[in-house]
Amino acid sequence: MQRHIQKSEISPPLGILLSVVSGLLLFSSFVYFPYLSFISFIPLLFLIDASSPAKLFFYGLLAGFTLYIPLLSFVLVMEVPIRFYLYLGVFLLWLYLSLYYGLWCSITKIILERSGSFGWISSIVLFVSLEFLRSLTREIGFPWGTIGYTLVPQKYLIQIADVTGIAGLSFLVIFTNVVLYNSFKRPVLIILPILIFSGVMGYSRCRIESLQKLQFTTRNQGTKITVLVVQPNISPDIKRRVEMNTRKRVLKKASQTEPQTDLIVWPESALPGYMIEGGEPERITRQIADSLRVPILMGGSRISFEEKRTKVYNSAFLVEPHKGITEFYDKIYLVPFGERLPLDEFFPALQKLEFGQGRFSPGERRTLFTVNGMRFGVLICFESIFPRHVRKLVKEGADFMVNITDDSWFGRTFGPYEHARMAVLRAVETRRTFVRCGNTGISYIATPEGEIKHRTELFEEAVISDDIYPGSTETPYTKYGDVFSYIMLIIAVICITGAVYGRRTSRY
Repeated sequence: MQRHIQKSEISPPLGILLSVVSGLLLFSSFVYFPYLSFISFIPLLFLIDASSPAKLFFYGLLAGFTLYIPLLSFVLVMEVPIRFYLYLGVFLLWLYLSLYYGLWCSITKIILERSGSFGWISSIVLFVSLEFLRSLTREIGFPWGTIGYTLVPQKYLIQIADVTGIAGLSFLVIFTNVVLYNSFKRPVLIILPILIFSGVMGYSRCRIESLQKLQFTTRNQGTKITVLVVQPNISPDIKRRVEMNTRKRVLKKASQTEPQTDLIVWPESALPGYMIEGGEPERITRQIADSLRVPILMGGSRISFEEKRTKVYNSAFLVEPHKGITEFYDKIYLVPFGERLPLDEFFPALQKLEFGQGRFSPGERRTLFTVNGMRFGVLICFESIFPRHVRKLVKEGADFMVNITDDSWFGRTFGPYEHARMAVLRAVETRRTFVRCGNTGISYIATPEGEIKHRTELFEEAVISDDIYPGSTETPYTKYGDVFSYIMLIIAVICITGAVYGRRTSRY
């Protein structure tokens, strides 16, 4: 007869301490030391091994709060009419994101109790699946803090993203944590991450070499445009007339610096007021474009009168010399609670609530702009954190991508740095050059290999310029999308189903 072995549970104070330690390690891996992500889950894994599912939900929730409170603290510096609602909304956001950690810990424990050591494998696919689910919906999707982003500074670890997307990097992180934890009991397991990392590094080297050869061929063909990025460093508190004069001065300086420019890029919310035909913002932009003889891509507000209802959009406009506005794009992914209340189209009563949030409507179509025969898509603000959106633009023919943003609201916090990091991975996933323009920074140009060129600092007036060549590679991720994530999700469902209907194991 097999003897039932019950692992002794740890005390609540120690459980709380380990949860906080894990959350702090996770936070540090995003902000300070990326490699900490490979060990940051180990305290939580120890708790999973020695606690009940009910307690683990609390421990996971606490670890999530410890991660997201400092990671998303930049939201609290925003100026809104009623700060109570800001605090309430941010708390609910912290709670929502932390719930995924609580669910992961408790479900992993249940699978371990039912399926034995197989549950550790399940924990890997379950974590990746939960991150994927968190990014799916446009209404409340907020994939900020996805653990794979901690690897972005490591060039030779992120190249697999052109096959797996961000999910592959998250898999790499959580896989390493689980194997390292279990290697204390089974040292032979340490060979697994060695083999995995060797394969990843080998793929990365081969992929980078092939991309460099392809880029050499492309450059010899002569197709390119010169893009000039203007970071005006305008405070959101500056009055309208002063702001317009400042932008004129910066653009004049830019035109003298780079006379051969094919496209000038301004940031999100580049001009105050509505960008309408004949209005002051449109007139001034058209005059500048005419005098420079260069198209200007800029962000602004667009107003539309549809079916007896006025709609306002956060938009990007292409203003061409002697033509005016020739194309525009309305932002599709709006910031929840910042630019609109989620689900307000389905629940009209929500539209009557006033929390100090924006009243923007979501765009309905993707747009490709064209300059000198090269096509590009535009991402406004945090649209850069949605890989499926970028993938579809590239699949529709974008030769490169432009991300315009205004992160001035977040001050000198972690927010602008975290935000800037995410677009780099979009460049790797699609193998397209990314041009990023921020009002107060951070602006840069990211290569298809994920290298950052001409990076500016926060709150400085800056102008950067570079030649952009068309991307021609269709990556597996561009072609097939989130296949890797869906595979993880299917495996996770099978594991959970097996745990629910299977027999409880006596040990693991």
